[in-house]
Amino acid sequence: MRTTLLLLVSLALSSLHAQDKRRLQFTVDGTAGDTIFLANYFGNKLYYTDTTVANAKGVSVFNRVSGYKSGVYAVVIPGPKYFEFIVNEPVVEMASDTTALNEHLKVVKSEENQIFQGYIKKLATLRQTADSVKKAMAGLEDPIAKGPYMKQLATLDKEVKDYQKQLVKDHPGTYMASIVKMSIEPDNTQVLKADGTLDSTASYYAFRQHFWDNTDLKDPRNLRTPVFQNKFDEYISKVVPQIPDTINMAADDLIRRMDDNGELFKFAVNGITYKYETSDIMGMDAVFVHMAQTYYCPTEGKGRATWMEKDKLDKLCERAKKMAPLVIGATGKDIILTDTTEANWQGYYSLPNKYVLLVFWDPHCGHCKKVLPVLHEDWKAKLKPLDVAVFAIAKATDSVLYNDWKTFIKANDLDWINVGLTWHVYEGAKKASYNYIPKYTTIESMNYADTWDVYSTPKFFLMDKDHKIVGKQLDVDQMVELIKSLEKRKAK
Repeated sequence: MRTTLLLLVSLALSSLHAQDKRRLQFTVDGTAGDTIFLANYFGNKLYYTDTTVANAKGVSVFNRVSGYKSGVYAVVIPGPKYFEFIVNEPVVEMASDTTALNEHLKVVKSEENQIFQGYIKKLATLRQTADSVKKAMAGLEDPIAKGPYMKQLATLDKEVKDYQKQLVKDHPGTYMASIVKMSIEPDNTQVLKADGTLDSTASYYAFRQHFWDNTDLKDPRNLRTPVFQNKFDEYISKVVPQIPDTINMAADDLIRRMDDNGELFKFAVNGITYKYETSDIMGMDAVFVHMAQTYYCPTEGKGRATWMEKDKLDKLCERAKKMAPLVIGATGKDIILTDTTEANWQGYYSLPNKYVLLVFWDPHCGHCKKVLPVLHEDWKAKLKPLDVAVFAIAKATDSVLYNDWKTFIKANDLDWINVGLTWHVYEGAKKASYNYIPKYTTIESMNYADTWDVYSTPKFFLMDKDHKIVGKQLDVDQMVELIKSLEKRKAK
């Protein structure tokens, strides 16, 4: 029985490998002796994958032992010039010349590429016609004068869509048909109200719900065509509202429909995680944390990102663990430290204000010393009237830092609340932390840089009365707008 199972597995693997065995032959007059490159799409970018030298008759052959996965490829000749084609059959033969590489391109052997080249030419003709109509319409401002041209464009758009649908119908089961089908928007997503007018909200939700109807989310070939990545980017960045909770739900729903640990699954998990890990938009780190904790390092069970090396996975999980308590809406831990006297302990939890701006800085940070005096003036003029207190936390762990901290505060008249991890407290805590914890402060306060992920300064967190994070790294005007928006929401 065991031998039989092993044989079946071996045959299956051999079959998969055999599917990728191809012979790709291209005769391009004028390329004799030239180095010819083969490139393949991964997502919407082309990457070189193989190379050969054209013989004396301009014939180039690609037949790598490991084969070529199905996808959209390109042959690149000196210039550089290139043409695209489909790889999905055992043999592809095409011919052209260097004088007009794409215009003179002929398919010698390949049903998929006959369809592909016909599709490209048809769309090019329709696009050229549309461009002519747009050119004729340019400069017209009168809606009545624009009317006939707009009608022409609508007719051309319908012709494209009808052509695409007919191609899919005429060539069932072909890879080319599946690529074209992905380009077709879902039908019947327009919802009308009782009076016959368009219900834009309901139509949007219908469009979003059916966005992937024409895409096989289990077909790994999609990854090697630009259509899929463009569609994926549109969905994640534009169709789905850029609200962390909504993005998380949409991402989970999309990934759930893919083969677990398949190529599309890996692409989607990696793509969404990286996009929001590197986002400059406030609050999007919550998406990164969700992706990390759901797919890479869940609190229970094993992570599903089995492709990732352990050291990189450990770093990602540690990063997500640090960021999780600092996402928008999370409750921040109190910070209890001493003022410049090293005698008075103060925590921001005890402040009565509606909002508290936490400012993390360093007396030896050049940028901090430029920003803080300006921030102080803006605080007095714009934030203080909105009942915002400033709780400034500084690193003052040695004698130089401690003295420079006090000098800078005095010189710039920073009359907000100033606390720091001060010289004598820091040295004393290293020897006997029990003299301070929990009598005066907490371990999280003494390790505030780690607790609040302060790896660079200055760093800002805007907290509400319930000590929840409502804003991060905003300038003063942005904080003012945010506070006004929050107050307006509360008043409803």
